[in-house]
Amino acid sequence: MHNDRAAIRLPGMSDIAATGRHDLRDALDLLSEQVADGILHAEPVYQETRLPAAVVQPLVRANVAEILTALAGETSSLAPARETGRVTAAEGIQLDLLQDAYRLAGLRIWEELARRLRHHSDTAALLRASSRVWSAIDRSSNVAVRSHLEAAAGFGENVARTELLRGVLTGAVHDLETARRALGLPADVMLVVAVTAPGAASAPSSGPVSAAPHAPSSAPGPDHPEGAVTTRWLTHDGDRLALVAAPTSDDAHEVLAGLAAGARTGASRPFTSLAGAPAALAQARTAVRSLTPGQAGLSCFGDRPLDALLAADDERAAELAHAVLGGLRERDPRDEELLLATVEAWFEHGGSGTRAAAALHCHRNTVLNRLARVADLTGRDINDPRAAAELYAAVRARRLRPAAPTATLPTPDHPHPGPSQG
Repeated sequence: MHNDRAAIRLPGMSDIAATGRHDLRDALDLLSEQVADGILHAEPVYQETRLPAAVVQPLVRANVAEILTALAGETSSLAPARETGRVTAAEGIQLDLLQDAYRLAGLRIWEELARRLRHHSDTAALLRASSRVWSAIDRSSNVAVRSHLEAAAGFGENVARTELLRGVLTGAVHDLETARRALGLPADVMLVVAVTAPGAASAPSSGPVSAAPHAPSSAPGPDHPEGAVTTRWLTHDGDRLALVAAPTSDDAHEVLAGLAAGARTGASRPFTSLAGAPAALAQARTAVRSLTPGQAGLSCFGDRPLDALLAADDERAAELAHAVLGGLRERDPRDEELLLATVEAWFEHGGSGTRAAAALHCHRNTVLNRLARVADLTGRDINDPRAAAELYAAVRARRLRPAAPTATLPTPDHPHPGPSQG
């Protein structure tokens, strides 16, 4: 396709770069480290790059090794340059940063060669060496740029679709019918927005936007055959967002159950028009925050109305937890946790001390004694409906947003009391 895709050879370097101490391949480690360090740390222009060291370092080493091989007059495949172009395009690295990286490599290579040849008296030979260094750099850089552009062209459609989906979800796009067609979403289907919190990868790994066949569709067509559910997804503000289009709400939630396997996922209420996408995104964000920290699974907006209310206003929820449970915070953390767990068990088992005791593996009287201590410490008797409501809401607020520990560590002079046993 391109002449420079073939293996290359730079003849005539034996007079300078390919003999004895002038063969730079013995400095591969040093030069690779210097170039990679420049890309990652030393040069301010590279601070924009998102590539981690684990990606940059092997790419740099492979490219420097190929350039030194070419300078030594041996065959060079330019494969590392093509791979560099592909990787940088996939990661959205700008072309000018890619070209600057090759210029940095050329500078470091020439500096090392010039250091070794500082006593060389043949000026013409030095000029030829400089020319060949930069010729090799240009060849690698040009191949990398072409590879970058070719790869970016392939990614272009997905990138554009991803940005369109971002605009729909954030309300920045107003021509929603055109957006629907561009996103490849069937008409007359139920829509659901889902948010998967960081920490578990549950979305497809083939690219930023995906479409997967799943359940019967009410709008078959050449791009959406009968039997398809369409899922579009992207990463935004650190979360994985998905827009699911399905014939029915049940079909959509079946897909969402798969997304939530082993992950914290919140889903909006079903809606029918893309105009409802921004509100649905807010619902999905609230739903995922309604899950207790560390709890995986699917939380649908409306399933946990109290938790959703608490999750929607962190500041008020924290104030509620502090106002109601402040007395417990003065206890040993183990004692506090024991009392909180007892309150939760009492509510979970419908106010039955017997069933709560069975769940906690203790005697019924132990449960009642602990609840009496909760009443003393909080001023709220769990048998009073209004006080019980405040206790339940405060415990849920604490579980959704655990407060930072305030108790000091026990010392020989100030030991903590042990946790309550009754």
